[in-house]
Amino acid sequence: MTVAVPYLITVVAMGYTRQGVAIGLAMLAIVALGRGNTFRFILFIALAATFHKSAVILAPLAVLANSKRRIVTFLWVGVTAFVLFWLLLREALDNLISGYIGDEYQSSGAAIRVAMNAVPAILFLFFRSRFQLSKEQRSFWTWMSLSALLLVVALQLSPSSTAVDRVALYWIPLQLFVLSRLPNVLGSRSGKNVFWVNFVVIYSAAVMFVWLFYGVHSVYWLPYQFYPWVWVWQ
Repeated sequence: MTVAVPYLITVVAMGYTRQGVAIGLAMLAIVALGRGNTFRFILFIALAATFHKSAVILAPLAVLANSKRRIVTFLWVGVTAFVLFWLLLREALDNLISGYIGDEYQSSGAAIRVAMNAVPAILFLFFRSRFQLSKEQRSFWTWMSLSALLLVVALQLSPSSTAVDRVALYWIPLQLFVLSRLPNVLGSRSGKNVFWVNFVVIYSAAVMFVWLFYGVHSVYWLPYQFYPWVWVWQ
């Protein structure tokens, strides 16, 4: 909760309403995949895509994370992903390309937000053996970490930082997963690890502070303004 509050809850869930719901459902999908239930993973991703079409991008992770029956998983997940693409993204694809890529939309702070995923990705890859995970879970978070680093490259190559920024939101669960386990990974597995716990708390507080005082749109959270109540307050 400490890691989630500064950005995932305060900024994403309160600011990007539909994508916030999609990310919440994607997190349920990740839990299902960690338990070896690929069908439930795809089901939650499909449901997430009905709120925000970009959630479809997570579907291939089911194939990469599945170390058993990979060919069978590839076939039915591939078919499902294609159906989701055809139903949800096909008609909107041209508008998305012209809007994000053609008009070269830019997001202030995109580099910082992508870096916030890259740091836990590097930590996980470096200390991967110290995370107590099943083979499937380790495979999934390894691919999540590698793809988080690829987003850094994509940010440099893409004409629209907004496009990469929006996709990177689905990698925020990587922050929650790694940073919440960091004290036990870097410290004693059975100890309180007060230093590392305090480190994560201070880091999270710093993220909250920087966004609150320096974020371009944070003024709308002071107090949090939403319609129709903003008309009443005015």
